[in-house]
Amino acid sequence: MSEIIYISILVVTSILTLLEVKKISLVFLQILFIAIMIFAKIITKKKSSRRILSLFAFSLYACIAHMYGLDYSFDLSINKWSFLTAAFIILDEGYLISILVGFYPAARLLMMLFHPNPSIINVGKIIGVANGQISFTITAVITYHLFRKLLGQRNLYLNLSNTDPLTGLANLSHTIDSAKKMLREGNISLLLTDMDRFKQINDTYGHMAGNKVLIDVSQFILKETEGLDRIVGRLGGDEFIIVVKNDGSKKILDLGEKLMNSLKNKYFSIDPDIDPITLSFSVGQANSTDADIDIEKLMHKADVNMFYNKYKNHRSNMLVDKHKPSLSKEGSELLNVLAEKDMYTYIHSAYTAQYAAALGKELGFSNDKVEILFTAGWLHDVGKVLISNDIIRKSSSLTDDEYGLIKKHVSYGINILHDLSLPEEVMTCIKYHHEHWDGSGYPKKLSQKNIPPEARVLQIADSYSAMIIKRVYRNVLTPEEALEEIKKNSGKQFDPEYVNAFESLVRGISKAV
Repeated sequence: MSEIIYISILVVTSILTLLEVKKISLVFLQILFIAIMIFAKIITKKKSSRRILSLFAFSLYACIAHMYGLDYSFDLSINKWSFLTAAFIILDEGYLISILVGFYPAARLLMMLFHPNPSIINVGKIIGVANGQISFTITAVITYHLFRKLLGQRNLYLNLSNTDPLTGLANLSHTIDSAKKMLREGNISLLLTDMDRFKQINDTYGHMAGNKVLIDVSQFILKETEGLDRIVGRLGGDEFIIVVKNDGSKKILDLGEKLMNSLKNKYFSIDPDIDPITLSFSVGQANSTDADIDIEKLMHKADVNMFYNKYKNHRSNMLVDKHKPSLSKEGSELLNVLAEKDMYTYIHSAYTAQYAAALGKELGFSNDKVEILFTAGWLHDVGKVLISNDIIRKSSSLTDDEYGLIKKHVSYGINILHDLSLPEEVMTCIKYHHEHWDGSGYPKKLSQKNIPPEARVLQIADSYSAMIIKRVYRNVLTPEEALEEIKKNSGKQFDPEYVNAFESLVRGISKAV
């Protein structure tokens, strides 16, 4: 916009000059003058070069004025000198050249006071017009530079309000606003990245080292996505968001996988005295398919994809050397339905199966019982496919009616699993995994050792997994915080003996990691 105003002022100056002189020979000089001024403003980057060119352009115009005897009178509304001064004020980033250009016609007027024939000189008019030119120049220069400073402060404020102070990336709100604009113009890809076990870096090396890692990661993501039509922002904590214009190319569609591989092979420096380390990342990508999809849904799809990749790539056999239970074709299809219905519940079930089987081994259960726990862990929440996602994903407290529906997922699950010919122990484990040690659970309000052992194990694994699985609609606990919650409810919700064994299991995992 400023370039258009600048060029317009130059054109008006030249037109007024040509109208006054009315000579074709002046056209070439005026074109040359405009070309130098445009080159100085728009093309030249160095301040010193710009000033040299501006002085040359001014000298050229002064020569034109001398050669053609241009009038030096001053009329703010139409006179060429006012437009010329305005052009140099916009061109010059300082004050000196702008003042020189503005004072020049006033100086030429004042020189007329020394005319050899004083009788033809109107001293009062000359002084008045010169004073007007000087006043105009000073006022215009000060006003313009004050306006520039004010605009600069405004832009600085807007930049700060749109920027994450640590990494310099866009903050979440600005990223989302930009993503909405990009989505209105066409399809986009939205990627989320999450650093695994970032808290351990802060705990081990300190928050300053953690901040350095976040800055390094942000710069690495910027470099990896350089050249794309994109915006990179910080989602919060150790999570980043990338929004890219999706042209349907393989490069864009495979961006998430490429970024995850690049991050996996990148070494980050924690401290100059410590060897660089690799970090573990998960990346999720969602691609819009039409202009009607909203950003929140796209973020949810990317978040689901990210946590599926996290489980698949990092934790799928963390405790038990097994990925999926031995199920019939119908059982496997049921898990696929669960994944499509709610990936969080699917991932939660996978974690629950791992922790339940590992705790069973810790307690000395037979291999057959460990297999039962693993299968029950995968299937314990299949009843949730019949419950609305609005209730399952609700971030605020559930109403009594909504909680009543949630409790029905156990009976729904039993009914769904009834035709899969599962071992009775698996069905019993799922049926009673919400019974509490103190008798306050459901569906039968069983207590203590009246609750089947496998169900007591599954309940601990289920509760722990639910607390550590990160979800966009609910805060997550660290493994340490989740373990404290389990211990806090020992003797109330959970079997105290099993809680002690689970604590030993989790502590052992932490040391191994």
